Amino acid sequence: MRVLEFDPGERRLAELGPPQKSLRLNRSGRTLQITPALLVQGSCGISQPFGDESKLAAYVATGDLGKLQRRLESDAKSLYALYQYGRLHGGVRLRWGFLNQMFPAPWSPRDEPKLHDLLEAAADADVPVEVVVGSVPGWSDPWSRVRRVAVVREGWNLLLIDVDGSLIDSEHVQLARLVLPERH
Repeated sequence: MRVLEFDPGERRLAELGPPQKSLRLNRSGRTLQITPALLVQGSCGISQPFGDESKLAAYVATGDLGKLQRRLESDAKSLYALYQYGRLHGGVRLRWGFLNQMFPAPWSPRDEPKLHDLLEAAADADVPVEVVVGSVPGWSDPWSRVRRVAVVREGWNLLLIDVDGSLIDSEHVQLARLVLPERH
């Protein structure tokens, strides 16, 4: 930030790197290197979240600033999606082969409400929740794929049930908000 001479002002700065660098896969010591790209893919459903470094270097070398700008903007959107997912869930997902594991998101303050808190409030108030499920929503209209769901308490679990009765896995939720009753 100093090199760019950017003053963050009141903004919080957060390191969006993996909370741990590797994961031991088996007893023989085989390990998986955990990268931001793997976490973006697992959490946000973006198949190629970051541009190839050699292509970026080629854009710089040839002076193709338009392509460079578009690629860097796309990379920034991937990082923002990871940040948002981590804030909503309090963690990020690693999905690779047989693995499906959550890791805490260090940039997600513990005292801020998470998806679980929102679902608890919806269940207690008996109000629906609007969610965006699947891959990351579009940048310009993030709520365009919104689905209204009921929150049903089943023992200790909070289930998300779509209007057609389908169960929605909360791990796939990218955005969520309460649907407040209209006042007349």
